Amino acid sequence: MTRAVFLALLATALTTFAINQLFALPVPWAVVLSLTVGGVVLLGSLLSGAMEANWDPAPPSDTARADLHASTLAVRFAEAAGDQHRFTSRVQPRLGRMALAMLRERPDTADLASLDDPRARAALGPELHQLLTDPAARLPEPRRLAALLEHLERT
Repeated sequence: MTRAVFLALLATALTTFAINQLFALPVPWAVVLSLTVGGVVLLGSLLSGAMEANWDPAPPSDTARADLHASTLAVRFAEAAGDQHRFTSRVQPRLGRMALAMLRERPDTADLASLDDPRARAALGPELHQLLTDPAARLPEPRRLAALLEHLERT
C-alpha cells in the first residue's frame, strides 16, 4: 500500500512539473490536472498487485524443461494412440533416441551406434526393443507403456 501511494505521489509531482513547464499553466491548475494521473496510477498499482511481494519460492530450473518435455510427450502419446503413422513418425523416433542416449551412458554399451545392436536388444528386452525399432509396432495400452518406460528408465 505504501509503495502504491508513493508511486502515485511521484507520478502526480512529475505530471505537475511537466504540465507547468510544457503548457505554462499556473502550479495550482497543474496540480489539479495531475491529480487524475496520480489517481489512475494509485488505482492501477493497487488493483494490479504489482506492488505486492511475491513470497512463493522460485521453481527449480531443472524441472521446467522436464515438465515441458513430459507434457509434450503426453500430447504425442494421445495423438499416436489413434494414428499409427503419428506413432511411427513422431513418438517412436523420439523414444528410440532417448533409449539410445540412456544406453550410451552405461559403460558396457557406451559405443552403441543404433538400437539394432544385439547388446541394445539384450539391455532393453524384446518387448521394449520391438516397440522402439519395429515399423509395425503399435502403441501399447497406457499401463503397459508406463511399465515399459519405467524399465527404460531403470536401464
